[in-house]
Amino acid sequence: MERFTGKTVLITGAGDMAKAIGERILTEGGKIAYADFSQAALDESVALLKEKGFNPDDIMAIPCNVKSQEDCDHVVAEMIKRWGKVDALVATAGIIRHMPIDEMSEQDWQDVIDINLTGIFHSCKAVVPSMKERKYGRIVLISSIGGRTGRKVGVNYAASKAGVNGITMNLAYMLGEWNITVNAIAPGPLKGRMFYAVSKEEQQAFSANIPLKRLGEFSEVAATVAYLASDDAAWTSGEIVDVNGGLF
Repeated sequence: MERFTGKTVLITGAGDMAKAIGERILTEGGKIAYADFSQAALDESVALLKEKGFNPDDIMAIPCNVKSQEDCDHVVAEMIKRWGKVDALVATAGIIRHMPIDEMSEQDWQDVIDINLTGIFHSCKAVVPSMKERKYGRIVLISSIGGRTGRKVGVNYAASKAGVNGITMNLAYMLGEWNITVNAIAPGPLKGRMFYAVSKEEQQAFSANIPLKRLGEFSEVAATVAYLASDDAAWTSGEIVDVNGGLF
């Protein structure tokens, strides 16, 4: 199935989730552009895809700090220059700083809000003008179960992801007349570096509470992204899709 033949997809971030999503989009015939502040992460993601045999002409890697509107606008301009359009945005860029509120510094709060929430604003603002012009667009934002219900995560992270949910519902309502859909995915605990950054006790507690009794795979989130970013989901907008093994 090649739902993305002729489609171009901007993926912010170049971590574990972005890698899985990029591979899924390429497998389905699309072209992708990674945007990340880390050149090392960009190089690693592109090298991995090349090793798997994907066409380098279908892959872009553009340095970008999502805290900067100028950087996000530059990424979109580069994609349009090379491929003529941006069909979809998948916003995965994010960080965690989990700690009790009484131990959280002002900087810990602001750093997470700046990347996880303001970065989403910048990314969406960058792609919307050209999507409006073409009257076509698919926007998929990565939220979290931590923004949907009480969890042992930092208040900064919970607030940022709850904000992503609000952006999703608002933009779906505001952009619908231009045939632009906006949806979010709220994953539960996944096998990756962000999950393993928390303590062993927290890891075990997360896993024990999942009805399906296992952690999620990034490929399972990527499969949901592929649906929401494709025309299969042309009449789905404003949804927060939970991908968490029944945890919520």
